[in-house]
Amino acid sequence: MREPSKPNDPNHASFISNAKSRFESHLKSKGKSLGRNDEPILSLLLANHRAFGAYEIVEQLSKMGKRVQAVQVYRSLEKLIEFGAVHKLRTKNAFVACFEDGVCNSQQFFICDVCDDVSEIQSQKLDNSIKDAARKNDFSVKLPSIEILGVCSECATT
Repeated sequence: MREPSKPNDPNHASFISNAKSRFESHLKSKGKSLGRNDEPILSLLLANHRAFGAYEIVEQLSKMGKRVQAVQVYRSLEKLIEFGAVHKLRTKNAFVACFEDGVCNSQQFFICDVCDDVSEIQSQKLDNSIKDAARKNDFSVKLPSIEILGVCSECATT
């Protein structure tokens, strides 16, 4: 997994551009493309490392001069989730960009309760533990998704 740059990183703009290019190449290889509203939503989520609710996305896009309605945002988010570009955080009812190439096989997140910063992690050990526990309980896992709420280091020091 690529380590995402943070918004204050001098290479952040390059990181966003590369992430979008990788994702667009992934879509093209599957014969799909981003729609008119998908690109600005994906750009917003990639540019920030925090969870955004749909109405927050509407508000942020409005500040950028793009008028969209919540229903359009929800449609785009559904499509971006299906494409593997965005994850829905159920504990926050919010959305965050995926920093993996293509579709993630598991979803593990550290979510700051204070600033909504989100770090996506990949732990093979955790994945294996979940698979073992599921097998022992005769349970079929569709998508192992774990959301760990807490406080990030920046918020802990302020």
